[in-house]
Amino acid sequence: MRIVQANHIRHVIFDFDGTIVDSMDVAVRLINQAAEKYHYRPIKSEDLEKLRRMSMPERFKALNVSPHHLPRIALELARSYGKSLSSIKIFDGMREVIMALKERGLTLSIISSNSNQNIRKFLTENGLDVFDYIYCAKNLFGKERTIGSLIKKLNLKRRELIYVGDEHRDIMACQANHIQVIAVTWGFDPLEILEKAQPNYIANKPSDILSIIDSIIGEI
Repeated sequence: MRIVQANHIRHVIFDFDGTIVDSMDVAVRLINQAAEKYHYRPIKSEDLEKLRRMSMPERFKALNVSPHHLPRIALELARSYGKSLSSIKIFDGMREVIMALKERGLTLSIISSNSNQNIRKFLTENGLDVFDYIYCAKNLFGKERTIGSLIKKLNLKRRELIYVGDEHRDIMACQANHIQVIAVTWGFDPLEILEKAQPNYIANKPSDILSIIDSIIGEI
């Protein structure tokens, strides 16, 4: 079900990994480092494209990841991620888009499965500490609840929100909360998977995000 188009956008919510920053190589390396400890299959380079076309539960099953280990694995990966921040880069063009949205007076937030500490440290070290709010999901499947919590806590109007993310689960979480979503094609999930979830908009390059939001604002 597609969400009715908003008549104005005041608040833009971004995913972090795969949307603002290119952290796929770091994520794969850290996942593989923890594989022996938690007895799951490491990700081989030839498996990556196949995994990208699976749902999150299917990926865990393919790698033989025990659901009971997920909280501990996630905590360990977050700690290791913090030590790898220097290896993570902002996607070309995203800095300019974020700063342009800020200059337009829009409220900017991040909702991520990563840790608040990692995100804030990266933003500060890279001169991008312009976000008004950062909310972190408590687990890999917690974005729907986290979005709902942000809406309730800040007393936001859904028609004034738009989310920018790179995964099928981002789109589903937005649809469950009845907010618009821009799916970006440079992250983890490929275009065919994103299209199946029917996002409101698809951005093939960072500047598309700005064009989409400007077009919505211009419709008033």
